Parts: sequence; C-alpha cells; structure tokens
Amino acid sequence: MARGQKHKLSESYVGGNVVNPRGAKNAKTQEPTVLLAKDVYYEEGGLQRVYPYFHRFATHAKGRWVGRTIYDVFTKEFRDRPKAYYEMAIEKGIIEINAETVSKDTVIRNGDLVTHFIHRHEPPISTQELRIVRETEDGLLVVDKPGSIPVHPTGRYNYNTVTKVLEMKHGHRALYPINRLDRLTSGLLLVGLNPNIARNIERDLVAHKIQKEYVCRVQGEFPEGRIVCDQPIRVIAHKLALNCVDPTEGKPSLTEFEKLYSEDGHSVVYCRPKTGRTHQIRVHLQFLGFPVANDPLYNNEEVWGSAMGKNGALPQLAEEPETHNAEIKRPAKMVGKCDGDQKNDSWKTLVKRMEDWKDRQDMIEHVNECVGEKGPDVCDKCSNPVLPDPRPDELCIWLHAWRYSGPGW
Repeated sequence: MARGQKHKLSESYVGGNVVNPRGAKNAKTQEPTVLLAKDVYYEEGGLQRVYPYFHRFATHAKGRWVGRTIYDVFTKEFRDRPKAYYEMAIEKGIIEINAETVSKDTVIRNGDLVTHFIHRHEPPISTQELRIVRETEDGLLVVDKPGSIPVHPTGRYNYNTVTKVLEMKHGHRALYPINRLDRLTSGLLLVGLNPNIARNIERDLVAHKIQKEYVCRVQGEFPEGRIVCDQPIRVIAHKLALNCVDPTEGKPSLTEFEKLYSEDGHSVVYCRPKTGRTHQIRVHLQFLGFPVANDPLYNNEEVWGSAMGKNGALPQLAEEPETHNAEIKRPAKMVGKCDGDQKNDSWKTLVKRMEDWKDRQDMIEHVNECVGEKGPDVCDKCSNPVLPDPRPDELCIWLHAWRYSGPGW
C-alpha cells in the first residue's frame, strides 16, 4: 500500500468500552468513559486477567529508526509478536506512519509519527492482593507487591501494573513511584502520593540514608559470614533486559550478603544493595556462583553456558546450548565491549544465545502449548494465537524486598 490510504480503525476499547478515541479532534467531541475496576479486571483460573482491548500507540521516530523500513523496526525492536503478525498489521493499516497506511518496505524518515493500533491481550498476573501496608499523612504509600506484576505500564502490561491497580482498585490517581522492583520480584515498594514526598525519599535513598534489605533463596551452599561483591555492572542488551558484570565498562556496584540458613541444596540469603543497578542482586549472586534458584534469566544454562556466569564467565563461540554433553571448555572472561560495539565475540555470543532462547520459548508457547486437536485458539479480533497461562513457577522469583531501614524508619 502507498502512503495516503487510511484505514477504518478509529477507537480503542477495554471490556467493550471506548477508552482512547483516536485523534485529538475526536477526543474533544466525545464524552470520556469512566472505567471501573469491574470493567477492566476479572479473575479466572487462579489468575487476575484484563479484558482484551484495542489501544493506540503513537511515537515519533527514534533516531535509530530513521532510514530503516517500518517492517525491520517492528520485527527487530518489538519482539513480543511474530514477524507474520507485523507483515499482516502493516498490510491492513493497523501499523501506519503519519496517519497513513504504508507498505512493509516504507522507509521511516526523521519526524515521522509511527502508530500501532494493537489489540492488547495483557498477560495474567497473580491474584495475590496488592496490599497497602501503610499510608502516611504526608503522602507515602508502602505497598506489598506480589511477584508477576510490573510497577509501571511497560511492554505488554498496562492495566496489570502496580500503578494502574492502585488507581483502578484503590482510587489513587496521582502516583509517584519512588523505587522499583523487577516484575518477578515481590516485596515492599515505596510510592509517593505527591511529588514532594517522592523527591525527598528518593534523595534519601540516593544518599544511603535509607537502606533497602532483601531476602532470597539461592542455589547451593552459600558461604558463612559477610560476603561483599563490588563487581561493576553494565547493561549488555537493553531490549533483552540483559545485564552483566563488566570490570572495564560497568558502573560501580556493591552488594553485601549474609547467609541465614541452608537446606535441601538451597540457601536463604540476606542482601543489602548499596547501589541501585538494574538486576544488581541477581547479577552479583550469579557472579558469586549462587544464582537465585528459580531465576529464569541468570540461572539459565541455555543462555550462560556450562559456567553459568560464575566469576564473570561467558560462553565461548563453540559452546552451543543444545550440546549439553559436549566437552566443557574454559569460558571467556567478561572483558571488553558489549555486542553493539562489535569488538568482542563473547558479548555477541551471549546476546545471540539469549535471543535464541527467547525464540525457543516463543515457539513453545505458540506451537506446543497452544495447538490442540482443533488447532490453536485464535483471537477473533486480531487473529493472534491466545498464549497459554503462565505456570505458578513463572509468576515470581525467590527474591523479596523485605524492609527499609534508617533514621526515622
């Protein structure tokens, strides 16, 4: 299709209600729909679910998109859907540029507005209550966050997030999250009800006046005594949420650990992060050789190889994840640049293994688990397979934000 043809999709729905009329002109002429929690959420099969809905995503072209085709950008940067979907969506005008339908070979230009009218099937989360532990007079919420729920809208999650649940179920519309926890991590989360309290507590966290404390269950017999890991950490592949120890290019990071007890091949460990790098506790525990026992990312031999990242080890080029019985080779060390710098094959190998592993999970979801005797369950609105529910062990990792301590706490 050439630029200039417009499609008919004009509204977004959740639970059958209009929630995001397309375009500023339409938005001014329609009365906004007030959504209640019952219009958005329902429970089924032991999980909290969101009614599927259409939603308009629009963003101006990022610098790295300019000069690339629309198909290339979506298939390489938005990997939550198969390539066939993006080909169909471009052809039908569900993906457009500057409010015009385009072809898959259309090249993105500087200043283009890229829009995707996506039929959202949010992943279900735990039905465990998002509990408000305390609300102070000066506007601080202390929330007990279950595993499986992200803090902010991100990726495939919008309504099934901490901020949206607090808004829809507890009536808190002005929210200022002070810190964040990974989606799979459970525990206490600090949220401000006004910018002043959020700013003040965030400043105290940065100044180490408030100490975050975690407990976790790791694989193996953790050593006795106070163990300190001060290995620098860097982001290797942002889109894959992949972080590693990198003594050369990493940012200063420090975590203190102390074993509480051990049983059945696992140890329960107390953790005090002194810096706030992404996945810091998980990365440092992996480096020490004691990853969080059920961590799907940092305790994954298919991604990290036989050495599992201990002491900064990376899989070698010759070490394939499928050949578990092959001779174990001495792994390369985590030195040098990330994959984007094109200077270190070990970084590129790690990212490639991570991508391959994610692709295998997608294949398992779309083929092995979705296909029954009559074929896969397919959504009648977007023609995408309905993905299977997560297993209970996929809803959380054994890492819990236990408490915050400091003067006045």
